[in-house]
Amino acid sequence: MTQTHIFSFQKPEFHMHDCYVTDVSLSEQSLVFELEHGIYILKNKDYIRTGPAKLVFAKLSNLECEIQYLRDNHRECVDTDVLEKDLESGYIDMIYEMYNESVAHFEGILIQGTAWKTVEMNIFFHELTIFYEERELSADE
Repeated sequence: MTQTHIFSFQKPEFHMHDCYVTDVSLSEQSLVFELEHGIYILKNKDYIRTGPAKLVFAKLSNLECEIQYLRDNHRECVDTDVLEKDLESGYIDMIYEMYNESVAHFEGILIQGTAWKTVEMNIFFHELTIFYEERELSADE
């Protein structure tokens, strides 16, 4: 069953540290992150990992988010098409996120096989919705 979570900025209710962005897509008014292995949602005063999840940043302030690949000695600005293509053969391991009511800043490591590069993203939005599936617990948990 898919659940919807409208994010509240008054208190942190989710985090993506150590989660993997496996796909990203940009439409006319929204940017979607897909996290095949879920995110952490606050439930009953504790963070639990969900099943597959999507973060939908809607009502974007500008139609492009800022995406930069950090190289040894310079930054390279890329568009969402480049990031989408790179995610076909890799994923982003999220290491840092910060957000408020209108901007989200993410940092992660884009991993493609044995190659990797640092990625920074800034997204300017007016609405954030999270869709996720409950994760089925294994016998060990």
